[in-house]
Amino acid sequence: MVYDKIVIASDKDLKVVMSPIRQKIMKFMRVEGKPVTSKYIADRLNITPSSARHHIKLLEQLGIIKTDHCEIINGITAKYLTITDKTVSLGQNLNDELSEERDILARNMIYETYNGFQNLIKDNRTHLTDEFNKGNIFADVLSGVVHLTEKEANELYDIINTFINSHSKSTETSHPFEYALIAYRADLIENEVRSK
Repeated sequence: MVYDKIVIASDKDLKVVMSPIRQKIMKFMRVEGKPVTSKYIADRLNITPSSARHHIKLLEQLGIIKTDHCEIINGITAKYLTITDKTVSLGQNLNDELSEERDILARNMIYETYNGFQNLIKDNRTHLTDEFNKGNIFADVLSGVVHLTEKEANELYDIINTFINSHSKSTETSHPFEYALIAYRADLIENEVRSK
């Protein structure tokens, strides 16, 4: 399956997604999981509405945010925005002068996810243990190795991507789960080490 993908290939695009405030806006919108206005974003992130509009405009130009719909509220047109269903690739596989910056961004994104996980665990360990014992999972880390053919690896990627995209919007009964998935061919690293 081919997904609509945004590849961060230029220095300009990388600067757009590396901005800490734009990272916060994207994460906030993903956690909300529903269309929101720039004023709503500004109020929740404690930034000025003009700053929110500026950052949103850059994310719209990149194709990460789009207009969902408009509503007339008290005679004023309110534009509701949403995160697109496009997969954003940092372009880690590109061999260019931006590799170091991409690595910094990837490490930060993984750190932020893990830090949120750690804060949840630290502050709610007893409650989470009780829920886990009831069969409810609120937080977990899975790690290991699976052995896949290239075809199976592509199928797994498709399954994960399809599932994630079909659950990117909130419902009345859903809750936002933040995730960071990393997968790579471990034998390629071992072969590189063995050849040295």
